[in-house]
Amino acid sequence: MSLFLSCGEASGDHYAGCLIKALDGRLGRCWGMLGPEGTTSGGHEVWSYSELQVMGISEGLKSLLRLSRLKDRMANSVLKEMPDCVVVIDSPDYHIPLIKAIRRKGYRNPIFYVSPPTAWAWRAKRADVIRDLEVTCFPLFEFEHRFYTDKGVESRWMGHPLLDDLCDYAPDEDVINAYSGKRIVALLPGSRSTEVRRLAPVLREVGVELKRMGYNPVVSVAKSLPSVDRQALKRMDSGLSFFEGKGVDLMYVSEFVIGACGTAAVEAMMLDKFMVALYKASFLSYLVYKLMVKTQWVAMPNILLGREVYPELLQGEVKASSALEAVLRYLKDTTKVHNDLAKARSKMGDRGAYKFWADVIAKTVGR
Repeated sequence: MSLFLSCGEASGDHYAGCLIKALDGRLGRCWGMLGPEGTTSGGHEVWSYSELQVMGISEGLKSLLRLSRLKDRMANSVLKEMPDCVVVIDSPDYHIPLIKAIRRKGYRNPIFYVSPPTAWAWRAKRADVIRDLEVTCFPLFEFEHRFYTDKGVESRWMGHPLLDDLCDYAPDEDVINAYSGKRIVALLPGSRSTEVRRLAPVLREVGVELKRMGYNPVVSVAKSLPSVDRQALKRMDSGLSFFEGKGVDLMYVSEFVIGACGTAAVEAMMLDKFMVALYKASFLSYLVYKLMVKTQWVAMPNILLGREVYPELLQGEVKASSALEAVLRYLKDTTKVHNDLAKARSKMGDRGAYKFWADVIAKTVGR
């Protein structure tokens, strides 16, 4: 009796770890592609999710052969071990081909997809592929659940897992005490090597100017970054402080946030923090994004409300001066932003997502 899990980044590893805890041993051994949280929660890391640390189209093209071989090894392991079910989390450009390979090789047990592809935004036919592969989805947002259900996909939803993580959340007292009264600004360069290399120089400029304005900017150094990138980030000649704990802890003690768009935008929303959302990819990746993505917005609070809540700076717009201008606009009228954040949070559903996922999985496989 076992469960195969695969995640491709830090947020997916967090979901994996929480799911393992919620299952509480009901499916026996949990193994696969995991990271630190998955392993400390009791999972067995056969492969590290750091092997999927690729951002964008051009970076992905360079790694195609390596990732294809990894996919084949993982699929063969699933067929050899024959777990009671398979759970994949996010990272669709890797996980959809993996699911195809597993099904093609004859695996007929249940497959679940936590945080399935944003097919509602681009490449909508991925929903049809998931339906035909007989995958049950656990989307994070209600509008995603409605989209997948309308496409004939088996979809289950009750709320976003961050409600469990961040409602009534507070960091350890030593973190709060260390930053109390210091006018902290959280600078988040991201958790992938490529995005950190693109955003770090801009955030350095932003940080220097924020210090002149009387703030104490602190750069978050993600634990998921390779050691060489973490050291390079900390060597920025800027006089900035660095924080190597949880990014959400740094956001909690901050007055506002500037950094990489993604899960951090949802976390900032949950903590009622203003954020300037940055996105900078390779030219090819951004070109594909512009041609194929159907949504006007990138940051999830903006998508949920259909209007700007967090200013978005994309590609060539990612400049220190533009980020600082967005901060100044926010400081002139903070009330509207926080009212909008409350409205966006109201669309997150109910607490209990991890237990809900675990119960559905266990019931499906008869445990």
